[in-house]
Order: sequence, then C-alpha cells, then structure tokens
Amino acid sequence: MIRSGKALKKIVWLIMTAVIVFLIVKGIAGRKPKEQALPSRPAQVAYAAQNDMPIFIDSFGSLAPTSDVDIKSQVTGQIKEVRFNEGQEVRKGDPLFIIDPSPFQAELDKAQAALAQDIADLNLKKDTLERNKSLFTAQLISQQDFDKYEADFLSAEQKIKLDQANIDLAKINLGYCNIISPVDGLTGKRQVDPGNIVTANTGPTLVNIKTLDPLYVDFTVPESELARVRVSKEEGQLEVKVSLQEDPATFYSGTLQLLSNTVDNTTGTIALRAFVDNKEKKLWPGQFVQVRLILGILRDAVIVPYDAVELGQNGYFLFVVTKENKADLRLVTIGPQIDDNVVILTGVSSGEKVVTSGQMGLSPGADVMVIKSDNPK
Repeated sequence: MIRSGKALKKIVWLIMTAVIVFLIVKGIAGRKPKEQALPSRPAQVAYAAQNDMPIFIDSFGSLAPTSDVDIKSQVTGQIKEVRFNEGQEVRKGDPLFIIDPSPFQAELDKAQAALAQDIADLNLKKDTLERNKSLFTAQLISQQDFDKYEADFLSAEQKIKLDQANIDLAKINLGYCNIISPVDGLTGKRQVDPGNIVTANTGPTLVNIKTLDPLYVDFTVPESELARVRVSKEEGQLEVKVSLQEDPATFYSGTLQLLSNTVDNTTGTIALRAFVDNKEKKLWPGQFVQVRLILGILRDAVIVPYDAVELGQNGYFLFVVTKENKADLRLVTIGPQIDDNVVILTGVSSGEKVVTSGQMGLSPGADVMVIKSDNPK
C-alpha cells in the first residue's frame, strides 16, 4: 500500500509539472516579439570641397630637342685635335675639332701674294694710262692704242677684286679648320678620331649635339577634341604639364606652340607641339612622357572623390550623410574627372559629407556610422 501511494504521488507531481511547463510555453508562444531597430551601417565619407579646377586633356608624347645638329666638316683635311669629351655639355662657340690648317694657310698666303703682285701691276697700268691721256689728247697716239691702255687698267682693277675674293675664301676655309659648336647642348658619341681624313660637306658626321633646354614635347589628341582645343587656343596661350612615367606626381611646365594644320586620317588624331622648360636637366630627349593640356579653369567647382559616385538606372548618384547621420540619396550631374576627383555640377553643395565606401549597405534614410572622414585630394 505504501509503494502504491508513493507511485500515485509521483504520477500526480509529473502531471502537475507537465501542466505548468505547458502553460509557461504557451504563454511565451503567445507573446508578440518586439521589433528591433536595424543597426547603423558603417561608411567612409569625405567632405565635398569647392576649388578652382583645371579643364584638361590627358595624352602621351615624347620629348625632342629644339636643335638636333650633326656636325660635319666644311673643308677636306686631316683631324688634328679633338677638343671635347664624349657626352660633354658644350656652349655655343666652344671648340670641338681642329682640322690641319697648314694647307689653308698656304692658300691664304698665296692669295695675299697674288694681291700684292696685282696691286703693283695695277699701279703701273694706271700710270701708263695717265701718261697716254695727254698724248691721246694731242692726237699723238691712236684711239686703238688708248683704248688698249684703258682696258688694261680696268682689267687690272678687276683682277684686284678677284684676288680679294680669293683671300676672303681662303680665310673662310682657314676658319672652317676650327670647328665650333653652333648651339648650347649635349654632345653624343664621337664618330672620328685624330688622324682621320674628312671630306668637305659629304663626309661623315663628326659628332651630334642636342639641345636640352628647352625641349619640344610632341603629342596627339583625338580629332573629337579639336574644336575645344581651337577655341581655347584662340582665347590665349595654353599651358602644358609634362610628367615622367616613373614620377607622375612631378610636373614640368610648358606652353603650346603648334597645332598641326591637318588631321591624321589613319589614326583620327591631330598632332601638337609644345615647349617645356628643362633648366634642371631632369628631362631627356627621346623620353616617353605623360602630357596634360590645360584648356581652361573651372571656377569654384564642387568636387568629391570619384569613388563616391555610382551609376544607376536613373543616372549618376551618391549618398550624402545628413547632420542626423542619415543616408540621403542624391542624383547628381557630373563634370570632368580630375585625378581621383570628379566635378559635381548639380546635386551636392560644398561642405556636405558624401559616402566614399560602404554604399552597398545603404538605403535612403538608413542610419550611418561614420568610420573615417577624408577630404578630396
């Protein structure tokens, strides 16, 4: 009987426990869950800035010397001396080569001697003509004889002029024996050695000299940009910025000098040429460079990082973070891209915070947690 009573109590306790658990579970199940607010979305932002921004066309080009001179001998002779070192920077008028001057000095001496001899002959014929004038007036000599004396005198005068021309030519050739640099520039490899015989004009190039400052920069722009370039060029001189591929952040300034008079039909481009200063000699003829042609200045432009702008079905857009840290979607009109920034023509004001990273997790009105703020560079 005792065992049966304990068993009965145990069964009653289990039933009561089950009822209580059932009621608790039912009560929990009947409650409505509380709505939880969405967490703030992390985003990186930057402040829209307002600056004067250049309008430009980027291209590629190559540097070329403004003077590229092949030095050749203007007389035939033997190289006696070389007065420079290969790769040396020379100034205009510096000596380069000496050609044996002795044959040309001899020619000059010969011409001067012939002049002295012909001057003496001229004086003699002048005296003869003067003496015979009175005889001709007195009709003591014939017209034919007098004409001969006069012709001899005139011929002697012309011979003096010929002798003087020979002297001048001999002096010129003697001067050509001293070959000097016609420009400021850098010498290349020497092509002849002392002792070599060179011929006048048609002989080998003795050395090449290229100017270093300023340099030409030759580049092209698409035919579609021709109208913009012409309009800007008519408004004033256009600035050109040049940078090297290994150092794109350093710019060298120049000015546009030439807009070609024809479009290349094979490439659809037009050639341009500019002068670029190279006083520090950091640029080198033949180098491949990046070229930026400045067409004008866009005043008080609103700029944002290019990463802030997205392209959607309705056009370009970006997210602005309001003072309440809410996401505000803005449709924008963009202008030219400048390096890592883009000009915003409409849709954003200077000083507003635009999202540059984290746009994928945003929607209009969403809470935003700013994790980093940058300014346009």
